[in-house]
Amino acid sequence: MRRTARAVVSFTAAIAFAAAGTATATATPSPAPHPHAGSMAAEFGTVPAAATAGTIGDIYPAKWRNVPQDSVVDDWNMYNRECVSWAAFNIDRHGESANNYGDAKYWDDNARGDGYRVDNTPTVGAIAQTDNGTYGHVAIVDSVRGGTVTVEDYNWAGDGHYLVHDVNASSFRYIHFYG
Repeated sequence: MRRTARAVVSFTAAIAFAAAGTATATATPSPAPHPHAGSMAAEFGTVPAAATAGTIGDIYPAKWRNVPQDSVVDDWNMYNRECVSWAAFNIDRHGESANNYGDAKYWDDNARGDGYRVDNTPTVGAIAQTDNGTYGHVAIVDSVRGGTVTVEDYNWAGDGHYLVHDVNASSFRYIHFYG
């Protein structure tokens, strides 16, 4: 996305330069957006998990975890260290598939189309899903306590890292791939 924006700015500057017929051109770069401005953390906040007893832990394979974010495509055709890659990896460990589900904002529709139950009831092991943000978000439900759900995910803060944290249960839909 950033490369495209830079290319458009460069192309626009070249056209302006050509139209002006002058030998000099100046451009004022716009300030770069905060790298995590569109993250789920920016939208929902981050609450440390109240309990972590049921967590899976960061078992994401090193071949995807130990390289820069978005530098490789995983076995499910998703970029590494993204929430969708982490969720697809864990779904696959249980013998189900979210292959080619795309951005998180499409997961509920894709899962429903594949016959999986999608509802507003969080259960341990379900995938918490939201359409909010540019790409949506998915996470794995570890525990449910009233209106609070402890989840594990990647890229909550937009930085490509693993996190265990609490979210408001009503902020997500839940996809029941297994269990």
